Amino acid sequence: MLSNLSLSRRSLLGGAATAAFATPFANISVADAADPDTKALRAIHRFSIGKMRLTVIDDARFTFPAPAFAANKPEGTIGPFLDRYGLPTDFASLHMQVTLVENGDNKVLLDTGMGDITFPQNPEDNGRLAAGLATIGVASEDITAVILSHGHPDHIGSCSKNGEPVFKNATYFMPPNELEFWTQKPGTEQSFPNFMLGVGNTQLEPVRKLIRPYADGNEIVPGVTAVAAPGHTLGHHAFLLHDGESKMLHLMDTAVHYLVGPEEPDWALAVEMDQEVAAATRRRLFKQAAEERLLVAGYHFPFPGIGRIVEQGPSWRFVPIQTV
Repeated sequence: MLSNLSLSRRSLLGGAATAAFATPFANISVADAADPDTKALRAIHRFSIGKMRLTVIDDARFTFPAPAFAANKPEGTIGPFLDRYGLPTDFASLHMQVTLVENGDNKVLLDTGMGDITFPQNPEDNGRLAAGLATIGVASEDITAVILSHGHPDHIGSCSKNGEPVFKNATYFMPPNELEFWTQKPGTEQSFPNFMLGVGNTQLEPVRKLIRPYADGNEIVPGVTAVAAPGHTLGHHAFLLHDGESKMLHLMDTAVHYLVGPEEPDWALAVEMDQEVAAATRRRLFKQAAEERLLVAGYHFPFPGIGRIVEQGPSWRFVPIQTV
């Protein structure tokens, strides 16, 4: 495991990530700046998978340089792709949605959003999870489980606050290699990778004693089964939500951009730890979703991030749908 950790750390700290994030975030113009009250609820969406009740909460937004979404391709590759859809060609601004699963007495969060964290030189537009839960009458102490797909800041940002667990009565779940990696001590130099490792330490150490491991194929809690989806990070997982014949595959960060990921699955996101493995994961899960006609969700897809994956020649397309 230690050799894998070292390899992944080198991948995170250099190469594609450094090049793609060399463009200063301050030079990115975002037209629809965040509201002054960044903690106010923006949107929730509620629907069912069998007898399970799901609530999708629009927690935050981030903005990255567009080249980060085609980090393994020649300079200028991403611009024409985004322009074809009438999107800005110099940056991509994406939301993130946290899902609450209510199944019997269980109230389960799939990741925890950004909390009080803001990516460097991004607009402050984060931390709406608490407002979303309050809107549906759920308090932090009501949460029985928190399942973490991986250790990036936008997925673990509300695990703890001021050194204490946010969800004090919950059992936290995380793959052991993810926990080990994201609690490594960051370096002293100011960099985006060290920022991410710093968040990992701050958020995960206070809940370490509450964390239980899970692995591919484990039914972590009733109705939520782990699906290995490596490449984005060392131990990144998707989740199959199921009740009888009713199913939804939550892709998490298997694809971060709703257009680039399915249509160009071999294009690498700059922060992916293993680009080839990440591409293979996308192809495997998109193929499964299309063949089995599964309902899918994407953590960063346009709100509420729910739809289908359909075949499109040698690749796929995400088709959003309205659920009830």
